Amino acid sequence: MITSSRYIFWISILVLNFCRFSVEAKNKEGSSYPEPLITIDYFLPDSSQKFTPENLSDANFKRYDADYLIPENEYWFKLVFDNEKLSKTKYFIHFNEFFYELRSIQYDEKNGSWIVSNGGSVVPQIERTYSGFLKDKILFQKSENTVTSLYIKGKFGGTSNRKLPALNLLPENEYQSLKIKTDIIQSFFAGIITILCLLNLVLFVLTREKIYLCYFIYALVASFYFFFFYDYIEQFWFPRHPEINKLFFFSNTLSQVLYYFFLYHAINSKNVGKFRKWIFRYAVIIGLITLVAIAGATINFDFAVGISDYMSVLNGLLIILIFIFFVNKVSRTVKIILFGSLFLAIGGAAAIITNFISVSITHVYIYQVGFCIELILFTLAINYIHYNERIERIGKELDVARLQTEKLESEKELQELNKAIDKKNRDLTYKAIVIAQKESMHKSMLKQLSNLSKQDKVKKSDLQELMSNLKANTNNNHWNEFESHFTSVHPLFYSSLNERYPNLTAGEYKLCSFLKMNLSSKEIALITGKSQQSVDVARSRLRKKMGLENHENISSIIAGLKSN
Repeated sequence: MITSSRYIFWISILVLNFCRFSVEAKNKEGSSYPEPLITIDYFLPDSSQKFTPENLSDANFKRYDADYLIPENEYWFKLVFDNEKLSKTKYFIHFNEFFYELRSIQYDEKNGSWIVSNGGSVVPQIERTYSGFLKDKILFQKSENTVTSLYIKGKFGGTSNRKLPALNLLPENEYQSLKIKTDIIQSFFAGIITILCLLNLVLFVLTREKIYLCYFIYALVASFYFFFFYDYIEQFWFPRHPEINKLFFFSNTLSQVLYYFFLYHAINSKNVGKFRKWIFRYAVIIGLITLVAIAGATINFDFAVGISDYMSVLNGLLIILIFIFFVNKVSRTVKIILFGSLFLAIGGAAAIITNFISVSITHVYIYQVGFCIELILFTLAINYIHYNERIERIGKELDVARLQTEKLESEKELQELNKAIDKKNRDLTYKAIVIAQKESMHKSMLKQLSNLSKQDKVKKSDLQELMSNLKANTNNNHWNEFESHFTSVHPLFYSSLNERYPNLTAGEYKLCSFLKMNLSSKEIALITGKSQQSVDVARSRLRKKMGLENHENISSIIAGLKSN
């Protein structure tokens, strides 16, 4: 499907440009005229010649035979129609905006007066006799004779000589019907554009993603061309300034620039990173050229239109290259965007082909249909991006929140565990102090009993038995109780200590348990009833036995042993 679409897109663009140049060539070489038209006569008056409706019949008209007309000159034309081939009473004549200024003069036989009608693309709407689209239209009515004569004064612009283009006859009732139909279609079109633009503008405000803003500006500017074509911009915005209204012709070229900016923000594939940069640079360059063309249109409109046409051809060819070489390297979203551009190109090509066969203002509807399909596909594409990115972003946020929750729970559990250990360590310290106090008391009692045993009145045998029992219970029972409590807090400490340092004595084990509780030498001395100096000596011996270097801290080493 992708391969066939490439060829369709390529062929449609080529056909579009072929038809455009064919239409231009046809206009230059002369055009066909409606069947009721019998003859066309013309002449170019001198600047000193002034003609009134009454003396026009005396003017030196000659038969028009595909002669070239000089731009910026005012020509008089005499059109003669066969009344038998005119089925309606009133007709509009229009030249597809070829003439800048038009004035028609026809003699009304019933009222015995002259009917004057004004039109032209550079004539302000408020000065044209008949408003609405087809700016260069003028109205004439069928006479009661066998033929109807109509005088037209016209002036066209440009830089090169041209032949008189095709003129079209449109019955007045058909024009009114066409105008109502056009108003309905354009109202529906304006509604679609408004909804799509507002949707993406709201999405931009909510997400701050530039792709939605690019879509909004592109759709808005591109739609201006259709409103310009059907004369709504001049009718509602600039009824007195047709020269400003004509500048909206370039909204079609400017929208192509905005399309590339839109495409730049839509492409996120790493496979085409350099290509994405070139898209941006190209958009900037053609944007500057377009602005120069718009500025130049105020001086030479036709030359600026030529630049715009060539830019359209260049942009169309570039879209072909983009589609052919990068459609398989970009995301599904960008593929949808490229297919949207394909529909626009097909619609434009079909409109030009049908207009080449039979000129009609209604053929632009086909182009509009392609444009609407393009915008709808663009909307689906970028909202697909937004949906996927939003889901991915929410997923990442959930993962981060989950990790933070797990971290908080782990920290909370660790804090609770540390609190429990600190509490047990305080209990152990309290027990150790109690044990030390009991030992101190026992030692004091032993000393007193020893003194009593030296007296004659005290039975030595009884005292010696009491002293023996006190000695037996002094070191074992209390410290056994302490070690039991210590082991319940640090069940794996002694096994880890023995595994790493198997040659330690019972006293050194006891010293290590104090260090595990992070007690200082002073605190250990208070508990054991020894001097602080003795404790420092014991720590120094323990360091040597453990084989520690001078820079190693014994408390840190013991604290790092696995204990629970």
